[in-house]
Amino acid sequence: MSDRRFEDLLQQASAFFAQAERDPEADKRVAIAEIIETMNRYGITVKDLRATE
Repeated sequence: MSDRRFEDLLQQASAFFAQAERDPEADKRVAIAEIIETMNRYGITVKDLRATE
């Protein structure tokens, strides 16, 4: 196995384990914070969102 192939496999394994260690609840909190920040930046309200349904 070439050094490059070995490095690629290590990188893939690292990415796999990083994904497996993610906390879905923490990801959800981050997403909600980003949504709130965007809504505040553009002055969007929940009423605005419901008007597009």
